[in-house]
Amino acid sequence: MREYSPIESALYASFDNLLESSLVEIDFESVGDFTDPSAGKPAEFDERPEWEDVILAGLLEATPWITELACSWRSAKRKKTPQIRGEFRVRNIYDALLKPAPDLAWEKAPDDEKRLVAEFRTIDETPRSGAGLLTAIRVQKHVDPLQIWYYDKDLSRYPGNATDYVPLDIDYVEYMKNLAVTKGIFGWQYLFSDVSLSGLDRQVVANLEAMLDIFPTVFPEHDYTPLRDRLEARR
Repeated sequence: MREYSPIESALYASFDNLLESSLVEIDFESVGDFTDPSAGKPAEFDERPEWEDVILAGLLEATPWITELACSWRSAKRKKTPQIRGEFRVRNIYDALLKPAPDLAWEKAPDDEKRLVAEFRTIDETPRSGAGLLTAIRVQKHVDPLQIWYYDKDLSRYPGNATDYVPLDIDYVEYMKNLAVTKGIFGWQYLFSDVSLSGLDRQVVANLEAMLDIFPTVFPEHDYTPLRDRLEARR
């Protein structure tokens, strides 16, 4: 039996942490089937002209070898403790790359927005909660590492934000590492963007503040100092 990679182990452990914690209520959880991302998939990319000169190096080490790992959760209701929520749904990176681009741009959207979204492939999403959030890897030729973008259907409603799409300053590997730490709490991706948290809905910031107050005690195996520093830098 193969050994899990460090990132894969962290993702599975994070998933188990949520299911086992008395401070968390699970709305939905799913563990898919084992799949070997290296079995035939790289060759399939080599044979398709649209993937020529697209650099996929480094993705394999960070992807879970599974068709789906998903969890929608909320903190258990307790007096004087703010409720926080989160969700994630990730899969084998090669399966994600071979799926169509997410249907995000409306019919009358500008052409540059349509071109941007056409290059997206979803790597993380929130289908159960209906939060309208997803993270995509942007497929571009001769780009290494491939960019990671975050979509929030409400982002452009807030002052100072022209679109619902924001690039993140982490790659796929770092995204998966931080997903394991944050457990998919809503809005964690903003800590890796240039979006000012002061311009977002107060609930987004409250969610992040509560995470950094509660998680270090509940999940002491992770160091939350870097995330706390990022929160303060984006206020």
